[in-house]
Order: sequence, then C-alpha cells, then structure tokens
Amino acid sequence: MTLYFDTKIEFLDLDAVSTISSWHPNEPLFAVASYSQERGGSVTIFADTGEPQRDVTYPVHATSQATALCWHPEKALLATGWEHGDIHVWFAGHREFASVSGPHKAAIVLLEFSEQGGRMVTADAMGLVTGWRCDGQYQFLTMFSHDLREVLLLICFRRTVESEVREEMASLAKAAVAGDENALDTLTNWRPRTAARGHSTVRDNHCFYACTQGGVVYYINQGGTCTEVMKSGPQQPSIIQMLWHPKKDAVICLLDDLTITLYLVESTGILTELDRVKLSGRGSGKHGAIAWAGNSLAIITGDLSVRIWDIERSDNYLLKMDLPSSSLLGLSSSISSLGNATSSSNNINSTGNFFSPESSGDSNGNNILPKKMSKYAQLASNEIFTCLAYSTSNQTLCAATNLGNLYTWKRTVSCFVSAPEDAWQLGNISTLSRQGAVKSCTWGFNELAKPCILVNCLSSVFMLKEQPLLACHTRSLWAVQSAAKSIQLTHCSGRQCSVQAEFAVTALALNELSLVVSNGRSISSYSLQKVEKSLDEFDEILEASGAGSTASVKSSPSLNIRLMQTFAAECQALCLHNQNIFCLTASDIMVYSVGGVVLHRIMGNDIEGKIIGMDLTGCYLSVFTMNGYVKAYDVTRHDPKLLFPSKSGHEIFDDFGEFILVKCNSLGSHLALVIANSSFTPCAAIYCWDFERNNLFAYDLAANKSEQQVDKSSLAVRIFWDTEEPRLLAVEVKSMVLLTLKPSRQQPGPSHYVESQVLVMFYSEKNEGKLNVLESQLLAAGAQLLNLCVPSVVCLQVNAVQEQPLQDFADLQQCDAVTRRQVLNFSLHVAEGQMDLAFRCVRSIQSKVIWTNLAKMCVHTSRLDVAKVCMGHLEQARSVRALRQAMEDDDLEMEAKVAVLAIELGMIEEAKELYKRCKRYDLLNKLLQSTGHLDEALEVAETDDRIHLKHTYYQKAQALKESGDIKGAIECFEKTQNPVQNITQLLLENPMAMKRYIQSSTDPKLLKWWGQYVESSGDMDAALAVYSKAEDWFSQVKILCYLGKISKADAIARQSGDRAACYHLGRHYENVGKFQEAIMFYTRAQTFSNAIRICKENDFQEELWTVASSSRSRDKAIAAAYFEECGNFKHAVELYHRAGMLHKALEMAFESQQPEILEIIATELNADSDAELINRCADFFTSIEQHQKAVQLLAKTKHLERALSICVEKGVPVTEELADLLTPGKGDFEEATRMSILVQLGELLQQQGDYHSATKKFTQAGDKVRAMKSLLKSGNTDKIIFFATMSRQREVYIMAANYLQALDWQSDASILKHIVSFYSKGQAYDSLANFYAICAQIEIEEYQDYEKALTAMQEAAKCLEKLSHAQHAYNKLQRTVVDVKTILEMQQALRAGDNQSVIGACRSMLVKPEVSPIRHAHILAMLVRALVNAKQFPEAGRALKELAVKDNSWSASGLVDRALVQRIAKECDLDFDLIWNSGRMASSASTSVTAATTISMTTTASTTATNATTSSDDEADDEEIREELH
Repeated sequence: MTLYFDTKIEFLDLDAVSTISSWHPNEPLFAVASYSQERGGSVTIFADTGEPQRDVTYPVHATSQATALCWHPEKALLATGWEHGDIHVWFAGHREFASVSGPHKAAIVLLEFSEQGGRMVTADAMGLVTGWRCDGQYQFLTMFSHDLREVLLLICFRRTVESEVREEMASLAKAAVAGDENALDTLTNWRPRTAARGHSTVRDNHCFYACTQGGVVYYINQGGTCTEVMKSGPQQPSIIQMLWHPKKDAVICLLDDLTITLYLVESTGILTELDRVKLSGRGSGKHGAIAWAGNSLAIITGDLSVRIWDIERSDNYLLKMDLPSSSLLGLSSSISSLGNATSSSNNINSTGNFFSPESSGDSNGNNILPKKMSKYAQLASNEIFTCLAYSTSNQTLCAATNLGNLYTWKRTVSCFVSAPEDAWQLGNISTLSRQGAVKSCTWGFNELAKPCILVNCLSSVFMLKEQPLLACHTRSLWAVQSAAKSIQLTHCSGRQCSVQAEFAVTALALNELSLVVSNGRSISSYSLQKVEKSLDEFDEILEASGAGSTASVKSSPSLNIRLMQTFAAECQALCLHNQNIFCLTASDIMVYSVGGVVLHRIMGNDIEGKIIGMDLTGCYLSVFTMNGYVKAYDVTRHDPKLLFPSKSGHEIFDDFGEFILVKCNSLGSHLALVIANSSFTPCAAIYCWDFERNNLFAYDLAANKSEQQVDKSSLAVRIFWDTEEPRLLAVEVKSMVLLTLKPSRQQPGPSHYVESQVLVMFYSEKNEGKLNVLESQLLAAGAQLLNLCVPSVVCLQVNAVQEQPLQDFADLQQCDAVTRRQVLNFSLHVAEGQMDLAFRCVRSIQSKVIWTNLAKMCVHTSRLDVAKVCMGHLEQARSVRALRQAMEDDDLEMEAKVAVLAIELGMIEEAKELYKRCKRYDLLNKLLQSTGHLDEALEVAETDDRIHLKHTYYQKAQALKESGDIKGAIECFEKTQNPVQNITQLLLENPMAMKRYIQSSTDPKLLKWWGQYVESSGDMDAALAVYSKAEDWFSQVKILCYLGKISKADAIARQSGDRAACYHLGRHYENVGKFQEAIMFYTRAQTFSNAIRICKENDFQEELWTVASSSRSRDKAIAAAYFEECGNFKHAVELYHRAGMLHKALEMAFESQQPEILEIIATELNADSDAELINRCADFFTSIEQHQKAVQLLAKTKHLERALSICVEKGVPVTEELADLLTPGKGDFEEATRMSILVQLGELLQQQGDYHSATKKFTQAGDKVRAMKSLLKSGNTDKIIFFATMSRQREVYIMAANYLQALDWQSDASILKHIVSFYSKGQAYDSLANFYAICAQIEIEEYQDYEKALTAMQEAAKCLEKLSHAQHAYNKLQRTVVDVKTILEMQQALRAGDNQSVIGACRSMLVKPEVSPIRHAHILAMLVRALVNAKQFPEAGRALKELAVKDNSWSASGLVDRALVQRIAKECDLDFDLIWNSGRMASSASTSVTAATTISMTTTASTTATNATTSSDDEADDEEIREELH
C-alpha cells in the first residue's frame, strides 16, 4: 500500500498565481511560472522538496509574464519564453538567468527541445519559428528562422524508433544481465544509490512538425528547410495535439472536432493516413486530450470518462469509474481521524493513494468519502476531465477535472483478468483545490527516482510524492498509518488510540515505551503508558475480535499517549531503542534522546563513504555505506560499540555493486543481506553472513519455483529477523512469472503476473552452513510483510495488521513462552532432519499438527519407530496396526515399509517414489489401483510388473464396466487371465450382443464355450459348426458318434490325432464289438491299459506285443506276465527288461538260455547294479568262452581286480579304451588297493608291449622309475625328455641322460644340451665328467681339435671337483690337461715357424708313455711337419717311419698331408706309393672304450652309491606326463 503526500508550492510572492509549470524528465527539479499584481511575471525553480532553489536570481518582469517553459531532456537547463518575446535560459550551477537574443518580437507561445536536446525551437504569436543550437559554452546560436505568418498550435519533434532487430538484441542484452527494468519497477521501488542509469544511445533527430491554427502542417528537416506536408480547408478542423508513436514511424493527431487520426511518417516527412476515428463528446475539442499509456492511447473527450484505444489490436474500452469494494475495508472506524486526508486502497495491486493538502486546513475530507456507486459522474453532472498524464515507471494514469479532482488508475500486472479493462483499477478520487479547474498534471521523479505528480490548478500548484504506507510492529504493540498525519496504535489487549501528528509522517519507529514520527525535517516523540492486561480481559478480547485484530472493542479503554517533544532534525529513516532515537540523515546517523538531545553521531570515513541505510533489530544496529561497506553496532551502551571492523561488500561477494537491505539478528551474530550485482541489478538471492566466523550462506530464489513456472524472476523486498529466535528470519519475495502461452487476439492479456510470498527461513551451521526454508506462505493481494514474531508471521493487509501462524503453531497460537520455544525447536530440528531432537522437544505437547508433521518427516528419514509413536498420539489405531504389520514383515524392503507409513499419512506421491526406489512395482501397481490411477497402473504393469498385468487389466475392465463402457471393458477383459468367463458374464444378459461378439471372435476357448452353450440348447448341428470353427476335435467326434456318423468321426480322429477324440471313438468301437479298431484308437489315445485289457481278454498276442512295446513300464510288466503264463519267454524276457525288472529278466534268460538278451542286459549294468547279478553275468560269459565281454562287464561295473585276473589268466588284450575302464578312480578304492591295481595294469600293458600306456599307469601309481623304464623301451625320445623334465626325480634324470647318450648326440645339439642338463639335475657329476671326457676323446680322435678337447676336460674337472671320492681321477685329469695345453703350445709354435722348439718338445713328449686321450701318432705327425719345415728330411723320414709303426692308418686319417709325404719321399729317394699305402689300413680300436678307461676306474662306485629315491613328487607334473605320453 502506498501514500501520495501533497505539498502546496509556496511562491516567493504570497499573492502570486501560477500560470504554467514543467518538471524535468530526469532530474528532481520543476519550474513554475507565476504572476502577481505587485511584481508581475516570474519563473521559480523548485527542488523535489517543494522549496525554491537557493542562490538563484529568478527573472521578474513587471508587465510581462512567462508564456512557455521547457527543460532540456538530459541537462539541468531550463528555457523560458516571455510575453514580450524574450528568451531566458538557466543552467544548473549558475545564479543568473541568461538572456538569449533572438528575432522574436511577439509573445513566445511554443518552446520545445528535440529528443536529445540538440535542437531548440521557439515560436511566437506572429508565426515566426526559430531553430537554435546550444554549444558547449551554453551559447544558443540561431540555425534558421521561418515566418509562417500564422499562429502555431503545436510543435512535435520527430523521434528515433529502433528497429525490431535492435529491440530484440537489446532485450537479449537485458536478459543476459538480468536488467529488466520493467520487472524491477514491478517488483520493487529500489534504485541504485551509487550509480545512475545509463542514457539512451539513440541518435538525436532535429526534424519536427509545426501545426498552425489554420490547419497547415509544416515539416522542418535537419537542415532547417520548411516544407508544407498537409493543409486542410477553411472549414476543416485543425490539429490541436500530435504525439509520436512509440513503436513505429507514425504520429497520432487529435483534431479540434475530437477526430483522432493515425499517420504514417515517411523519411521525407510526408504523412500518409492509416486510420481515422471520430469520437463523440460534450463541448468543443478544447477539452479533449490524448496521452500514451504504454502501447495504448488514453483519450479524454470533454466528459467524465477515459477511453483506452489499443491501436495494435484495434480494441477500445472505457476505464472503470468505481472504486473496488475492498477499498472500504477498515475505513469506517477512522473516518473522523482523516481530517484533510483522503484514503483508499486497492485490493488487486496493493496500491492506495492518500492525499493531504498541507496548506488547505479548512477543507473537509468527508465530501470525498468513497461511496459504493457504479459511476462517480453522479456526484457532479458538470464535471469533466481537463488533462491527463501517464507514468511509465509505475504504470499509473492520472486525470484531473475542472472541479479540482484527481483520478488515478493503476495497471495491474496480473494474468487473471477476463477483459483488458479489468487490468486497470481506479485507485482514488481526491479533491486538490476548491479554487478551480486543474490546468495540467505532469509526472516527474524525486531524488530517489520515485514518481511524483505536479498538478497545476487555476491559482495553486501542488506536488504529490509517492510513499509506502508506514507500519511498525512489536510483540504487544503495533502502529499503522491510517492517513498522512494519522497513526493508529493498537495493543494486543485490544486497546487502541489514534495519534494526530503535526505534519505528514514519512518515517515511523515504535517500542513498548515510545512512538517516534518524522516528516524528514522534524521529529516528534510520544510517550506510551505501559499497559498491564489481565488474563480475563485478554480472553474477552480474543473472543470478541480474535488475536492480533485491529478492530475496536467498545469495552476496552484507549491507550494513553502524550507528546513529549518535537524538534528539527533531518531524517530519512528512524529506529528506536529504549529512549534513544537513531536518525538516518543524508550522510550519517544521529542518535537523539526522546527529548531531542544529541547523544552520539555515527559517521562513515572517506573510504567507507556516507551512510545510506540502517536497521535496528533488538539492540543491534546494522548500517551500510555509499561505497559498499557494512558494519554493525551494539547500542546497549551510551556509545555504540562496533561489533566488527567495517567490511567491504567486494570482500564478501564475488559480484557486488551495492547493498539493498542489511539486517542483524537478535543475537548480534549474523547479518541478512540483499545486494545488487556489479551492474546494479538486484540479485535473486538471500545471503546470511556470519561475521564472527566470516562464513557466508546463500539461498537462491531462482530455485524456489515450481515446474510450471518456467521463467520466473524473484526479488527479496523485505527481511525481518525474529524478535527472540536469532536463527529465524522471514523474507518477503516478489516474483514476476512470465506466461509461456501467447494470449489470443480475441482476448489479449498481459504477458506476466506478479505473486508475493513469505519465506520463513533459518540458518544452519552444519556442513559448512546453509539457509533452509522452514515454510512458505502466500501473501494476499495488497499485503506486505510487517514482522516475524513467533508463533506468527505478521503482515499488513491494506491498513489492518494480520497474524498468520506458522504451520506447527496452527493450534498453539496462545501457548506460553516455554511451549513456544519447544515447538520452534521442533520445527527447526524437523527441517534439519534431526528426528531424535525433534521428538524430545514435543514429547509432552498434545498437538495433532505437531505429531502429523513429525510423522511426515519420518517418511523422509525412515524412522518407523518414531512414526509409530506419532500415529499413536494421533489416535490412528488402524494406521498403527498397518505400520506394525509392515515392520514385522521381513519380506518387505525398508523403503516399502516407509511407503506404508506414507500411504497412511496420505503422502501418495512419496509412497510411489519409495516403491520405485526399492523396485517393488507390484506394490506400486496395487497402490495405483487402490487410488484409482488405473492407466498409470497399466503402464507400470506393462513395463515392470508383468506378472500382475492380467490382473491389472481385470481391474481396469471392472472399472470400465461400472462406468458403462462395455466396449472398453471387453477390450481389457480380452487381456485378462480368464477372458472367456469374464466376457460371457459381461454379455450374458444381452445374448444378441454376445452372439455378434463371438461370431467375430477367433478365440478357441470362447468358441468352445459358445458351442457348449448351443449344445445345451439341443441344436447339435449348430454346435457341430461352432466346434468345427474352434477346432475342438473331441466335441466334434462326440456329437458325430451321438448322431451316428461314425465314418466321419473316424476320419476326424485319424486326421487330427487328438487323444480325447481317439479315446472317445475307441470306447465307442469297444462298445459295438470292433476290438481291432478300439485297440488302434486306444493306442493313439495312449490309453495302453485299455488296449492291453482287450488283447488279454481276446488273446491277441501279436497285438499285445505291439501295444506293450510302446506302453508304460507298468503295462509292460503286465504284458510280460501274460506272455510268461503263455510260455512265450522271449517276449516276456524282453518286456521285463524294458520294464526295468532286470532280476526277473535275467532269471528267465538263464532258465531259457538266451545269451543275446543277456548281452543286451549286461550293457545296461553299472557300478550301482547288484554285485551278485554282475558276477553271474560274468560267470556266464566266461563259461561260454567270451572273456572279452566278461572283462568289459567287470571293468564297467568296477570289479577291476577280477577283470585284471581274467586278463592275465586268459590273455585278454587290453585296448586303450579297456585300459581306461580298468583304471580306478581316486575315490573308488582305498589308496593302497588303487596303487596295486595300477601297478598290475601297468605290468600287464608292459607285457603286451603297450609301453606308453604302461608308463601312464605307472605314473598314476606314482612309480616314476618303472614308468621311465617302460618309456625307455618305447624309444620315444621326445616323450622321454618330456617325462624326465616333468618328473623331477634323480634316478629318472640319470636314466634319461644315459638313454640320450646312446643316441647320435654329436649331430643334435639339443640332445647334447639335455644330456648335460639331466646329469646336472640328477647330480650325477661322475657320469657328466665321463661324458665330457668322451667328448674330449672324440674331439681329439676324429677332429684333432685339442682346443675343444681342453674345454671339455675343464668342464669334466669342474664336475670332479664336486665329488669327494674322485680325487685320483681329478689329479689324473689335471695331468692330461697339462699335456693337452703343451700340445696346443706346440701347435701355436709350429704355426709361428718356431720349428726347433717344436722338434724339441715333440721329442720330449715321445719319451713319455702314451696316455689317453693324447696319442703319440699326433705328436709324430707334428714332428714330421716341423722337421720338413726345418728341411731335416732324413730325420723326417725316420719320424714318418715311426708314425707308420704307431698308427697303420695315419694316411687314411689325414695326420700328414700327401704333399708333405711326397716331398719327404723325393728328398730321401723313397717309394712314395709304398709309404703312403702303408698308412691306409683301418683301425679297429674303439675310441669309446679307451675313453671310458680314463675316468671310469674311479667313478663306477659312485653311480651305484645313490639308491635313495624321492617319493614326494608333484601330482600335477605326473598328470601332465601322463597326458603327454598318452
């Protein structure tokens, strides 16, 4: 609710009369021209306070008066035109008005600035039009002059209209920074104090139209060229008002005959008429006027009505002239206190208007009391509107009348209007002056950017300021402004009084002891007498009017209040603590006593800037400054104590521009903050700052929107901390919700609406702290948040205080302080999810609301134990029983148990989510069915609960059946478990509908039911046709047998093969004596007992054998007994065998000597069969010399010992398959028996030559030595190597190495490698040394490679070093190594040409006896070569002769080259052939034998010394060996 305070403008001359007035478009300045008889004409400039500007010398002319006033659109520059043709200009900051010399000699009648002020145009009464340009030095230069020789009625400058693309880009830019100024205007009246709004960047347009009294329209372009664009005839009406269209290049013109014309403006200024409307009205067109009201045109036509013309939609309507009935609420009790003020309220838009002319003390407010009339035109038949004006910022239209009344309409931002005229509501009708008509009314802005109205009457000028309705509330006392100078005080006991102030109240503060009011320049303090209320009196008041009501109670005495002091003080806001008054001035805070004594002064330093806002909660004062600093004080002491050093908002927030609201809680620990961002747009968030810990909590208002509100802008406009609970605060939030659906053309509506709500919040410091919403309350239209005083949220509805209890206090409004504290703690603990603490708080409180809320919270916290107690307190026995059963059901998940609680509390949606979370779609389906959501239940059943799908369809069909939808019910019944029964029951009362449905159906079950129904009526032929369609073969055969059509029935039974049909036909044939046909159909029907019965009764043995062969075991036994009685033992034995009666079959087979059947029976015996039966069969096979079958039977039945004995005795060959059968499993026998059987089997296989299988069995028995011996006999080298590698047993390694040594290891390096490896792994170092000696001998004998032989000997020496008993062999080997090294040195010397040393060394070696592996023949051959090289040929010949004696194969073995021998023979004259042929005899000496004698004499004992075997071999390796061998 808002107030308009009117201030009469006082001129410097008391007898001056106002003539014209003008308010600056952007500055809080207005100018008024006046005229007095003593001084003449004058112009005065006023500030928004209504006082003249100081230090300005105003122009005065004794015989002339100002005839035109115009402000520069952007600068503080006023241009005035005078009656004698002078032009005076005032610039801000200048004392004197400057005179502008010009060509005008007559009175200036028109003076206008262009859109951006770049061009000024003046026109005088003689028709002279002059264009001016103002330079940077405030000098006006004449640009052009045109003498039109006719009086001008108006000048209209052309305006720049932005294109649609540019408008769209601008709207996107606004959306990007959340800078929707329309939304800002709608939701709050806050404006930045630290930054000004930016100006438009459109280009100034100097073109304009000039309309003359004779109806001629001229167009003057940028250069000043004048062109006539339109001219009317001599009797044609002339244009008296021209307005530029806000959205397009077009003008709206009002003619003096009340014709309105819309013209399209071309770039050259040519006007093209688009539309023309002729209006009807009283009087001439001089009383007509038009004004833009948004995108529509407001029109007055000389009567008491305002018409709105929506040009875009081609719609027009009249504004309502009656006040809403809600405006009369609460006014009857305060009529006498209105005095000279007028009050009204608007229930739609929470806006009311109160006018109080401060100078009109003799005016009576009773004559303007609103009455419930349809039209206020009945008040005065001669009253007409004279002028109108529209404010875009607050969307308010005002219109003044010729009787001095002012009407104001407010456009509501709401989508709930049935017609466009309903969006306008008449706010108030008020009389401003009794001195005559209102000449003009103009909208402007004050210093705080709040709209003001400048009303110019015949002799007086009034300025009206907009101000919100003042109210203040404490727990026991509250004050509400009922008029401009009237304050209504009400006590909680019902006592009240009205305080009449000496001035219009603009600020108000209240506590239990004092009331303080101010008008911005003075402060008045009042003392209140403390009220002691009794309990009986309070109860009586509650019964009469309800708690917190402002209604008067006749029996209650009034409050005692007295004026203490009125003193002058600048004041923008007031706060009161005890007896101290805190007054916010323009730059600081003054602290006064209630007597007006200055106690203290709180100032901001140069860094902080001046203080621009303050608030007091309890004893804590919070302030914020111009430069964005915030601080708080403790004001309990004489000097306020600063709680923390001043903090900059830039240090607290990342994106900060300015503080809007700052409030400290009652504990002095937290500040609630509302800020604007760096672009000076209010942030849609609430902040709570813990300044002690420097911790900031935030709550985003954008998150507090529903799914339907896709686009929603929210702002916090008021904040109140609770008076006692420091954690609790209430926030009034206004939200502008944009509509997603476009309004229709037939019924256009607004694009958005505003909603208000109160969020009750609290801060929690757990988990780094956050703000939580305790609950939210919607505010009624016209209401505003006044205070938070637990247990209620206090709101101001129109001019009445209303208390809305919190949810948990719904039935505890009159509780004591202790209970109030417990319930509040309960609410906070529930909101935080702390169930145990919440339960302790309300354990002793009996309130169903409390226990219901606690039970609902248990749904979210899954505390079923607490929920059971809550339901008990709610006296819900059935719910307690259901909850207890759910808790005791172990098959239910925890979520499903909680869902039972949610269902009992009516929280169906929560129960659905719980069932979905635990995937109990069966219970969800059941819940949906019980709540009537059958379509949703079907969706759940089709996707997640298909096991109950048919039942769900049944429930849906039943619902459709009850609603009368038979077709839909049939469709659902078709998908149920038993559609035939359900559909037939549904259609049973309507046989024709049933027949039509069944004839169109192909369901066999339904057709069969219909056939039975027809058969029961006796119509066999029709029933047969239905059975044929349903393919019910049994019913067809049954009816055909009944009708005697046996052949047709026989054909159907044979063709269909239906068992029931065949059985029925078989019984028919049996009854008529056709036994063969009966047997056949009984067999097809698989009723073999009936067929066997007929065969036995008629001695049909062949048929009986055929039937019994395909019958069940029981029938086979019956038939076998019959064959046994008849002596047919072959069939009897076979049938007994097929029936599983093996003993009986064997006994009979033995008696009847049937070996073939015995073989068949034996194949079916297994280990689980009777042992006696198995032995008898084996004895039988042995007796008939079929030992192989006997062994196979015994092996198959696990009689392995007897099977092996038969194999050994009878020589039964053991195949691989039989060997597998004879192999015992690990669990079949004891371990010793199993090993014995495996060894016997291995020996048997070894005897039969199957060495691989024998090796496998020995390996399974764990005897790897015998397994290796058997494998060595096979001669498979690869398997021997693999077995030895995997066995990891010493004896096996040695055996494998010995075997490999017998192979051609000289040509296969891998075998040589395995020999060395196996000897090494088997630790047979003597054998390995002997092997190296053999290698050395071979290298010497065959290749004469003493170097490799030396290497082998050295390896042998290493092996002998590891043997303690081979020292002699080692010493001998070392001596041999020395000799070999000597020979290698001799070979090196021979190659080097040192023949003499070689000769000497050879002779020294030959002196020694020959020791293997060194041979004298090799030394002699070396000696021969050395002698030849030394050219001692005779000696060479003798050496060659000695070589021939030593080795008779010297020439064949290549000891001496042929060329060398030829040279010796030539030099010694010997026969070469004789010499050469003497060395070609083969040598019979065995190198291996001689080599063996080298080391064997000392190492043979060591090979037999190691007899220990390793018994702990890895079974995995054995298995791998067996597989490889296999």
